[in-house]
Amino acid sequence: MKLPELKEKLKSKYIVRVVAGVLTIALVGTGIGATAVFAEKDSTAVTAEADSTTDSSKDADDIADKLMDSVSLKDNDADKDESVYLISDANGNVNKTIVVDHLKNKDKKDTLEDASNLSDIENVKGKEKFTQSGDKLTWQAGGKDIYYQGTATAEPPVTQKVTYYLDGKEISPEDLAGKSGKVKIRFDYTNTTSYTETVNGEKQTVSVPFAAITGLVLGDGFENIEVTNGKAEVSDSSSVVLGYALPGLKDSLGIKDGDLDGDVNIPEYMEMTADVENFSMPAAMTFVVNASDYVSTDGIDTSDLDDMINDLKDASTQLQDGSKTLAEGTDTLSDGLSTLQSKLGTFASGVGTLQSGLKTYTDGVSTLSGGLNTLGNSTGALVSGADKLNSGAGQLASGSATLKDGLKSYTDGASTLAAGASNLDAGMDTLKSGTDTLSQSAPSLVSGVNSLSDGINTLDKALKTPMSDEEAAKYKEAAKAGVDAKLADDTNATSYNNTKKYAADEYYKEMTSDSSVEKTVESLKANETLYNMIYSTVEAQVKQQIEDAVVKQAGEAAVKGYETQLGSRELAIKAIYNASGKEKDYDNDVKALSTSNTDSQLKAMAKQVLEGVAGNSKDAVGTSVADAAKTGAETGAQEAVITGIDSTKKNISDQINAKQESGESLVSGATKLNAGAKVLAEKLPELTKGVADLKDGSSQLSAGAAKLTANNDTLNAGATALNAGASQLSAGTQSLMNSVPTLTSGIKQLVDGSNTLVANNAQLNSGASQLADGTNQIVSGVDQLTTGSKTLSEGAHTLADGMVQFNEEGINKILDAYNGDLKPFTNKLQAVIDAGEEYQTYSAIADGQTGSVKFIYKLASIDAKADSDK
Repeated sequence: MKLPELKEKLKSKYIVRVVAGVLTIALVGTGIGATAVFAEKDSTAVTAEADSTTDSSKDADDIADKLMDSVSLKDNDADKDESVYLISDANGNVNKTIVVDHLKNKDKKDTLEDASNLSDIENVKGKEKFTQSGDKLTWQAGGKDIYYQGTATAEPPVTQKVTYYLDGKEISPEDLAGKSGKVKIRFDYTNTTSYTETVNGEKQTVSVPFAAITGLVLGDGFENIEVTNGKAEVSDSSSVVLGYALPGLKDSLGIKDGDLDGDVNIPEYMEMTADVENFSMPAAMTFVVNASDYVSTDGIDTSDLDDMINDLKDASTQLQDGSKTLAEGTDTLSDGLSTLQSKLGTFASGVGTLQSGLKTYTDGVSTLSGGLNTLGNSTGALVSGADKLNSGAGQLASGSATLKDGLKSYTDGASTLAAGASNLDAGMDTLKSGTDTLSQSAPSLVSGVNSLSDGINTLDKALKTPMSDEEAAKYKEAAKAGVDAKLADDTNATSYNNTKKYAADEYYKEMTSDSSVEKTVESLKANETLYNMIYSTVEAQVKQQIEDAVVKQAGEAAVKGYETQLGSRELAIKAIYNASGKEKDYDNDVKALSTSNTDSQLKAMAKQVLEGVAGNSKDAVGTSVADAAKTGAETGAQEAVITGIDSTKKNISDQINAKQESGESLVSGATKLNAGAKVLAEKLPELTKGVADLKDGSSQLSAGAAKLTANNDTLNAGATALNAGASQLSAGTQSLMNSVPTLTSGIKQLVDGSNTLVANNAQLNSGASQLADGTNQIVSGVDQLTTGSKTLSEGAHTLADGMVQFNEEGINKILDAYNGDLKPFTNKLQAVIDAGEEYQTYSAIADGQTGSVKFIYKLASIDAKADSDK
């Protein structure tokens, strides 16, 4: 439902239409299948009083019985049921008031306590006696119900004024009798009650919600009948008018005519116009009831609705603030992941450089170690040669050639050593650069990995936390709003308005179908009192028609002659009619025509009443069906959204906790990655210092090797000269012999150090490979997480914007509509219902008793052939 439509539904106009529709249906359309509320109608006193007012009293009595039998919608379980008969003249002025009370002895008590301010009290059904003390009555009931009547002089709660017009001018009923022309009859009703009720702390002055129903039986000669606030049923044999009003209700509810549209009216008068020939009105009466006896009075409590409105406002504000905070948090997460992503690229590049440098370094160490081992293995020969040199200095000359060849091998090894040392130094440069880069990136890596681990653990905890009642309420409200929006789209065949119209149309067709009319006719026939009333009226009209035909055919003189002979005019008409043809049978023909006309009139009345009931109630029925469908759709959507959210949270939680081929899940892997990054950061200073020291050593080794190879040519040349100067060498052999132990010890230390370096080569290369692989996995995971965080950020901003719009365009307007129109009207309506509940008796009622009262105004008939005072 769109917001403007929602607000219109909350306006008092809509509530007024509902209330008026219910009262109208309850008080006008109840002639179908209703149960009698006053089964004992054999009060001779009331009947005798009615007979004294008009020759057409049977019509009035039958209308009274019919009206009383037709109004009750529910069982009357009051302790005291009161019927007030107001005998009035044709203008509505009350001449005498007779009250009939029925005391219900539900518990079969021997005595019944009652209160009454009536005069001339008498038991009208039974011989039970009573004693009286002031207004208090005590009946010796003997386990039976008590029926008694009395007279009263108090003014009734509703008065009526009947005004007659002929050709646009007011006329008295006496002068109108027998006249012809354009006739208007207007019934104005005045509600004289006033009650002050307190509802939700506010005082409301209202009237008792009475409904007045007036029935008229019109004489012959009425045509073109039109009724304001009522219906007319016209047949060849009779014309009946039924009108209704709700006096004082508009003032009590604070309603003006402009608040109502064409579909609903709360009338305070009834008016009939017709073209009339020889005016007469055999019977007229008005039935007044308390509407609270027919409308639910469970009360209208808005306190819960107030709390719900306040909760709705608070929840909307919290949801709006929370969606804003979520959007800001997702922005921070997205920025952090972007920074981590960019830094991881630098980190991965440094890891690659480190891996390459370490490979070069280990290769150089292996080459150096090979050369040093060769050198170490040659120390024995050196010692032995020195010894021989020392012992065989004399043989130096002859061995100089051998020495020359040995020096050549020595210089070649020195060149190899210099090349290895140079490669080692270059590898150490690369290694140092890689460790420096790694050291610089370590803080960013540790921070990013820590943020990643915290974010994943926070997400895991949030997914495993059950949804709160407030969150569930918010999601349900959003689901309800979505359903309402769909139901408000009238292009959809199942929208609220389309469903309402379909249900109303189907209800109207069923109520006005031929089968419904036939069932109603049978029900009316079963009401013997009603049937006899209509039959008697029709029979009198048939007899009059036959009489008019006989007089027209035979002449008034002939009729008078027969009347003189037979003693009555009816016997004269009967004799002349039977003599007019062989197949003429006055009694049978009267009976046949009366039966046929009565059946026709019953069918017409049934159809009229059914159409009236269906027309007045179809909108309320359509609304009830549409409301039920709407409630079902909203409930289903709310249950589905909660189930969907719980299922989605579980699926995501299962995915991030599921173990991969590595044996780790995203949650556990993030925790271990965080711990590894911290260890790496802690050990990097030691690695950096070690690499720097190693670099210094390799530089010195490279410089020494370079110097060593620089003298190769000189050494070779010297070897040649040595051969010539061997005689001079003998003198220095002893000095050489003394230096041999020191030389061999240094060579051994150098060999041991190179072997240690070579032993760590494989472990160092393997660690670099693992570091490179792990870095690639981190980069891939961070890329995926960055993409997801951007999507989450966009969704969070969309949610925040939607919540602002929902709060401004939805919640705030609902609050304005509720506080502006609905709440004040419900207070007035509750006050009217409360006033109706308080009014339970016209006369008096005993403490602790409950009462129900109805008023029957019997107007004097207007006879075209006699004085209307009769």
